[in-house]
Amino acid sequence: MTQKNRQIPFNWPVVSGLLLITAIPGIPAIIIVALVLLGAGTVAGISNIINPQYFSTPAAILTHGFSGAVFFLTMPWQFSPRIRLHYPKWHKFAGRIAAVSGCVMALSGIWMHLVLTPDELGARFIALVTMSVAIVGAFGIAIWYVLQGQIIAHKKWMMRAIAICLAAITPLFLGAILQLLLGSWQETFKGVFGFYHDYDRLIAMTINLLLVEWLDKRQAKAIDKNKDDMVSASAG
Repeated sequence: MTQKNRQIPFNWPVVSGLLLITAIPGIPAIIIVALVLLGAGTVAGISNIINPQYFSTPAAILTHGFSGAVFFLTMPWQFSPRIRLHYPKWHKFAGRIAAVSGCVMALSGIWMHLVLTPDELGARFIALVTMSVAIVGAFGIAIWYVLQGQIIAHKKWMMRAIAICLAAITPLFLGAILQLLLGSWQETFKGVFGFYHDYDRLIAMTINLLLVEWLDKRQAKAIDKNKDDMVSASAG
């Protein structure tokens, strides 16, 4: 590897951060898929703690779990500039797999909800459908931009798609903070906890997207500043 290639960042903080975050649902998904494929009671003491309906109606959970595991294993590496430049074919292939698995994961989440809790079609279900449609839409726009050769727009929409996907995980952290701050007064703030339970995915999606937009603007300002510094240096 040349000195120039070594200077291309791998972007370990983002890649490892995404791996850690997506491992929260990703690793359990791999375990559940394996146990469902093996069958009920195969692993004593472990199979018994899984929802019995997973074994009786396995199609939805297998689709959701398998696509989630594939997404967990492929998506984080898309954010490494060094991999994008050194292994462009792998980046494109893995990117397609990540986008497709993300869409399948989103839509199968609705399917799984309808299979496991068909009577719960209130605000929480509407929030799930909204998030799932947003994931498919964001990935679709990202793919359309890359097919048009608009790489910058493609990257932005990929980041937005990932931000929406992570809205399924962010509520774990937000819920822990809410419990820490208001847990002692849960009855007093019953309405707050109820609202959060119903709309936690939408709240998380909004926060994640705002964070992505802030990071994008910050990066754009840094690039503009570097350009101005280079112009000033060359002029001097």
